[in-house]
Amino acid sequence: MNEPIKSGDRCEVIGGSLGNTGPNIGKRVTVGQLRGDHSVHGRIWRCHGEGLVTEYGALGNEADFAQVWLRKLPPENAPAPAESHQKVTSG
Repeated sequence: MNEPIKSGDRCEVIGGSLGNTGPNIGKRVTVGQLRGDHSVHGRIWRCHGEGLVTEYGALGNEADFAQVWLRKLPPENAPAPAESHQKVTSG
């Protein structure tokens, strides 16, 4: 089961107010503070990243994103998956 997005998560921007053609598509961000719930877009998060374009057209390092516009990424320090089948030999 996938855990919901929360503060501190790393995400990729997959949507925006311009659909899938916005200037932030593909950028990686860190989720910050929950800003509230929008009547149309749902939960809104303040996110931090490089070269983000706000809804006002300003360029900066933080912008607000609807949760549905974010795809959660695995943690940077996630352990490598272990092999599930190990060959055992007796000698």
